[in-house]
Amino acid sequence: MPDSFCLDFMDTEISRRMPAWEWRRLLELRDRPTFLEGLQTYDALIPSHFSHNTILNKVVTEAQRFEMLVYALYLYDTRNPEDPRSGLTLANLQRLCKQQNCASAGRVAAILGIMRLGGYLNSRPADKDSRVNYLAPTSEFIEIVEAWNQAIFAIIDAASPGEHLAKRHVTEERFGWNMRTRGGAEVIAGWHLLDAFEEVAYFVDHDGGWMLLLRCVAASYDLGSGKDIAPVSIDLHQFGKQFGVSRSHLRRLLEDAHRAGLLKEPPRNGSNIVLSQKLVASFLTCMASELSFYRANALGLPGWIANEGETRVGGIQARRKLFGAD
Repeated sequence: MPDSFCLDFMDTEISRRMPAWEWRRLLELRDRPTFLEGLQTYDALIPSHFSHNTILNKVVTEAQRFEMLVYALYLYDTRNPEDPRSGLTLANLQRLCKQQNCASAGRVAAILGIMRLGGYLNSRPADKDSRVNYLAPTSEFIEIVEAWNQAIFAIIDAASPGEHLAKRHVTEERFGWNMRTRGGAEVIAGWHLLDAFEEVAYFVDHDGGWMLLLRCVAASYDLGSGKDIAPVSIDLHQFGKQFGVSRSHLRRLLEDAHRAGLLKEPPRNGSNIVLSQKLVASFLTCMASELSFYRANALGLPGWIANEGETRVGGIQARRKLFGAD
């Protein structure tokens, strides 16, 4: 019997990994009859933002590097003009990333160097203290971020029509910034998407894994008409060129995923990729969690900070131990 392309296969297990309020929040979105239309929109819109952009892929297509960007934009947007040492500086980002167990000081410096080289960040001395160099996102980078947020809002609108978040993002000047700043504060306070989704984290913790998993789930859904988990074939050479990773890296990622029990059969160099029911259910629920997080912060709804004291099971160290990620 083929596996069912279901949403609730792992509900009992995943619900134990997060507070009850967070579980209710994601279910409010995931249980809508239009939710899987969001999957199709996600696959149609998000990969285009990273396709064939080598520098951008080096910065954002791995979980911890993406987290660094969340902190960078948060520091930039919350700078106190009266405090020359506040805002986005190398030292402040290094300090925050160390506090959050996100990246070493050297890794932060390397990523910021790549962003400056790519024209995504500018540097200038602080007016009140020339020893401090402020970093600021360039207009080119902000355009990329806003376009990515517009895509996220379009995905949410597809999954849950009626709130018109994409339209509000276009018409309300601070809509995107407010969502990002509230979200940054929530992440600093302790909310981390992948902590509750170890199966998805295995892919997202590897370069190209986020896009590869999205493509596999969306393609399997289409081929199985939303009823069965259909086998998928991916041209790893072309996919790797598109997202700046090697075919051998992607092949190893799939082979390791099979050994970890996330694929039902050996993938054979990108052909016959058969996702496990566990992985599909985890991905779809993770997607609901991610979108509900963006929605809540766009609308200013209570979240992690308002529910201070709640805890989640798992975390980055736990999932690394489980799957042997470095």
